[in-house]
Amino acid sequence: MKWDKLLDVEYFRDKNIENQLEELKKDSSKIIFSSAFRRLQNKTQIYPLESNDFVRTRLTHSIEVSTIAQIIGNKVEKKLIEMEELPKEKKGMIESILKAASLIHDIGNPPFGHYGEFIIHDFYTKYFEEKFENNVDFYGYPWSLEERYDFEKFEGNAQAFRLLKKLQYLRDENGLNLSFQTLATIIKYPRSSTEGCIKNEDPSYKKFGYFSSEKESFEKIFDALEIRNKENEIVRYPLVYLLEAADDIAYTIADIEDGCKKGVLGLGIIKEKLFKYCDITREKEKEILESLEVIEVDLDYPKPFEIAIQVARKKLQNFMMDSVVETFIEYYDEIMEGNYKGELLKNSKACWVEHAFRELLEILISEKEVIKLEVAGDAIIRVLLKEFTDAVASPNREIVGTKEQKLFRLISSNYRFLMKKYPDSENKLYNELHLVTDFVCGMTDSYALDLYQAITAIKY
Repeated sequence: MKWDKLLDVEYFRDKNIENQLEELKKDSSKIIFSSAFRRLQNKTQIYPLESNDFVRTRLTHSIEVSTIAQIIGNKVEKKLIEMEELPKEKKGMIESILKAASLIHDIGNPPFGHYGEFIIHDFYTKYFEEKFENNVDFYGYPWSLEERYDFEKFEGNAQAFRLLKKLQYLRDENGLNLSFQTLATIIKYPRSSTEGCIKNEDPSYKKFGYFSSEKESFEKIFDALEIRNKENEIVRYPLVYLLEAADDIAYTIADIEDGCKKGVLGLGIIKEKLFKYCDITREKEKEILESLEVIEVDLDYPKPFEIAIQVARKKLQNFMMDSVVETFIEYYDEIMEGNYKGELLKNSKACWVEHAFRELLEILISEKEVIKLEVAGDAIIRVLLKEFTDAVASPNREIVGTKEQKLFRLISSNYRFLMKKYPDSENKLYNELHLVTDFVCGMTDSYALDLYQAITAIKY
């Protein structure tokens, strides 16, 4: 792979491109002013339906990832220019792509976080078992395994690609018309639902990155940018590794900061986990840990340990960012050849930080408040999926006054229009189930709760 081709800006909707860097910068503006991005302000990071403004949502998390990714991108650009791998006139392009891609990396997640994905998997697995006979639906249409797995193994990453490519309607089926570069950077798993979701040494197979409905669009991007190895196999776009690392850095530490604010974690347990994994013979690591010992704050401040955590967080983030840049350069040839099978943070000298904070994260997600809200989210999403899948596949949806017609009209008019105007497939039920999943995944946590309460007559 070569940067000349990887950074040659292209779009699905034809554009007159005069300045490629300026075009890439426009992606961030398109994203920030989109409704899908705004909805992230009310989607779960760790604590669903959280009223404490300090605690992060998907929106604040995405902004933090974007900030970290820009810093990493800028550092990488400088290194590559020094190595004469990146032409000077392309400076700023990597940073701009990472800024935009970071803002949307979680945009396809359903309500109630990753647990929402599990609920969708389980619902559709049981749905197909109940409704299908010999893999043929009640319309008499035979389904491919890939079509079934699109739902049974539903993936928020694939939903993000679908949302940006099609569902954010502006004038046609090309959605926000983001650059191929930005879209390629959010596809962490360049696999279909039948190819991905397997365990091997290559993390790009861990999940999948596009539905069969977006296969043609996916292939157009990867063919145009020539994102393949020497064996002509599709591989990750190189900037995926940097976005993945920025995401890991952001949530690894920020989630812990939220846990402190919620009173779930204290300074003692954080120090215990960090000291367990660090190597204090290294000067940089020793300096980071010492920042937890000396709290330079007014003695009258009510919660001095929170300041200590924020100071340590800043030092740890800088340490992790520098380590990721070093690792990217170390494995640069493998990455550009499409043969790198690792993850930058895990392969860096800062990997111990992730190990420590993963143990702390286990404490957070085991907290009773989180568990109770996840159980509530389970009930909410299952009811919504059941009611709307029944409604959209019913002939009664066209009969005025029926329950099915009322439920069908509750679905976003934008999504209903797109299904009719630009159907994904000849498979009628596939289109209808996508409509429901698009609608549910686009909901914020609080909207899903309100709609659930209205449908079940808990609140009206």
